[in-house]
Amino acid sequence: MNKKYHNKYKKTISHKRHILKFGFFGLKSITSGRLTELKINTLLRLLNKNLKILSKNSTSVKFWNLIFMNSTLTSLSPESRMGKGKGSIYAKSCYVKPGQILFEFSGISESQMIGLFTFLKGKIPLKTKIISFLK
Repeated sequence: MNKKYHNKYKKTISHKRHILKFGFFGLKSITSGRLTELKINTLLRLLNKNLKILSKNSTSVKFWNLIFMNSTLTSLSPESRMGKGKGSIYAKSCYVKPGQILFEFSGISESQMIGLFTFLKGKIPLKTKIISFLK
């Protein structure tokens, strides 16, 4: 059962999500924004497809998704009067804060990561940058 929350997200910045923990490269957000479940599923499908092409079907490439749904989006019908409640849930979403790592990668070279970043740059509605464990 999905619960309808009133507060959208915590205002404080969690510093647990700013450091690479799993891979050697990461995709870090610079701006804040909201990603819906549909957008995240599309990004994951594009990532899987692109990583399969980059790795040439080897199992050495791994990536971790660090985006978790933490909010629900609700809406009332457009012609409803005031005072009839919050409305029904129509989608799940995730609020992304500046500095949060979205994806982590291991098993790919730096040039492959740059190619992957340029591909994903137009697909993600946030400003992002590459961070690496090696630097």
